[in-house]
Amino acid sequence: VFEKVAVYCDKHTSLIPMSFVLGFYVTLVINRWWSQYRSIPLPDQLMCVVSGNIHGLDERGRILRRTLIRYANLSSVLILRSVSTRVRKRFPSMKHIVEAGKLNH
Repeated sequence: VFEKVAVYCDKHTSLIPMSFVLGFYVTLVINRWWSQYRSIPLPDQLMCVVSGNIHGLDERGRILRRTLIRYANLSSVLILRSVSTRVRKRFPSMKHIVEAGKLNH
């Protein structure tokens, strides 16, 4: 069976150029990587929405905005720890996250 498949592939390789197949593969890999990169949530947009929608110049509004932004930063760190080795090295345990001020008891 393997020999028949090998002969078939060898017979039909001249129909599709290798550069076309390689270009298709590279495009597929780059598009997949780009969609993964674009799906990483960045806290910047959320911070703009929070600061634009939570009004008040008093202490309560400031603390609420600050708390929500801290939660967004903490969630980013927790998500990126599972994906990025650099973030995992910076925050190897929950103790390091607490020491960095991202999470308080």
